[in-house]
Amino acid sequence: MQAGSRTVKARRVPSRLYTSAVEYGMIANLVLHQYQKGANVQFEALLSIPLDDRIPGLVEKYGKSTMYQLLMMVLKEFVAALLLPVYKKPTETNLSYAACDIMLSADDDFLSLEDVILFLQRVNAGIYGKIKTLVTTHALLQMLEQYRQERHTAYQNLRTASEENMKKTGPVVRIAKEPTAINDLLQQGVLIDMTHKMSG
Repeated sequence: MQAGSRTVKARRVPSRLYTSAVEYGMIANLVLHQYQKGANVQFEALLSIPLDDRIPGLVEKYGKSTMYQLLMMVLKEFVAALLLPVYKKPTETNLSYAACDIMLSADDDFLSLEDVILFLQRVNAGIYGKIKTLVTTHALLQMLEQYRQERHTAYQNLRTASEENMKKTGPVVRIAKEPTAINDLLQQGVLIDMTHKMSG
């Protein structure tokens, strides 16, 4: 741009926007399709995910670093979809704390990655109330505790019903189609660290 005899160069501002991954959208839709019916979580299907395919099992298979990267990708996708101004969204540091908290506390109730994705999709849909600000992830983790309590109650109810059914009829053979586990998808492809820019 010319300003009199001077040439003024337009300064390029680096983009700080997070670019959503197509792969995540596919996984999130798969999780919603398999584990939610209407507005209701299909806890029986979620709780049937093998222990090896839940977060503690995935940590054992792929390591803490890979699990951390996966949780960060999921959390970044969630934040990118929030209809909030940037100053009301959590920083990457806060998301990092949340990812670590989820990963460490998953041992308590064998939380799965499917649980986390479904929970975040439900938060974004307003199931746990309208989010006015998420500068810190404290409110989000509180909502996660609410989800976990619902999950625990469902587990207790299913266990009681199963015990009562076994007393009446004996063991029940499972005939429902097994849902596709995220672990199966991980074994089919190479995990790309979505937190770093790719060349090309």
